[in-house]
Amino acid sequence: MSNFLAIDTAGPVIGVALLADGQVSSWSGRVGRGSEGALGQAVSDLLEKAEKLEGIVVSVGPGAFTSLRVGVATALGLAVASGCKVLPICSLKARALGCEGRVLSLLDGRKGRAYAAFFQAGQQIGEAVDWAPEKAIALAGDTPFTAVGEGAVVWLDQLPPWAKTPDKPDASPVVEMVRYLEANSDESVPPEAISLRYLRAPDAKPPKDAPQQGA
Repeated sequence: MSNFLAIDTAGPVIGVALLADGQVSSWSGRVGRGSEGALGQAVSDLLEKAEKLEGIVVSVGPGAFTSLRVGVATALGLAVASGCKVLPICSLKARALGCEGRVLSLLDGRKGRAYAAFFQAGQQIGEAVDWAPEKAIALAGDTPFTAVGEGAVVWLDQLPPWAKTPDKPDASPVVEMVRYLEANSDESVPPEAISLRYLRAPDAKPPKDAPQQGA
């Protein structure tokens, strides 16, 4: 059986999941700072259960700038070392995996903004947005829907009465991600084809001589 790894660092709750011999093992935790150390230890512990990786799925944005880079850099390093491909997934789509019907995926974009995307029957409707929370929530309209992601916790009091949330809306979606990779491994690409997907330019600008990375 294939050994697949999922990495998600788009929100404050980061996670890693390993699918090996048909079984999924996972770790997740809320990390304010030091995501690199926590992620590295979790990956190391999980990889003790797998001899070789045959695929990796990683959330590539939108989300927290620094944390996303840590997650993607870790995934790419492992992919190169293992000689495997990588499946990039939108952080908002990752959080909608496993949810049925109408789903609004929300991440806290900070500075009073929300990253959001609306899904119906598993398909994204329209583009992901970087809007004020109330405008982003209005994407779902006046029909019952499920709100997922960190934003569903941050703006819980702004959700309409016809919205529902999972028990842990801010949970890392790594278990769903690794199952998604198992079913869609043919969509994976070489590590060098991966780039971060931002909806907003980072506040801190890299030095002029720093290596460039796609966005």
